[in-house]
Amino acid sequence: MAKATSTPSVTKISWPAGIFGTYSVVGPQIAHFWEAQEDILTDGETFARNWFERRHTATRTALEAAMEIGHCGVSDPAGAMKAMTRWQTHSMERVAQDYREWLGLWTRCAGYLNNAEMEAGEEGMKSVAKSMTPAKRMKDDIPV
Repeated sequence: MAKATSTPSVTKISWPAGIFGTYSVVGPQIAHFWEAQEDILTDGETFARNWFERRHTATRTALEAAMEIGHCGVSDPAGAMKAMTRWQTHSMERVAQDYREWLGLWTRCAGYLNNAEMEAGEEGMKSVAKSMTPAKRMKDDIPV
């Protein structure tokens, strides 16, 4: 398979403080969402490229198998069956590779979104905590 080309990474988003009234909570979610989208796009492009390469290989080898079967003709049915079986075996290997890569793609994509959500939550909570002023205790306060 061809090596995946890397796409330019998204610059860390830095929103002006006034763009969202609740930036400290929403801002990190927006930034991490877009970063996760970039990772998903990159992985999706790699998956699609590999899938099309396997389809191209399947088409080319099907033509080769058909030519081999045509050369065997009716005089060598066993040779024709071997050519067809060989092509089918490799086709099933390609389908299995499709499934492995598809499963890996969706597992990684779910991970990107999960990590983005967790990181955004942590950043949002830190931002909110930093913006809070500590409460002043009075001498007659009753702990609850």
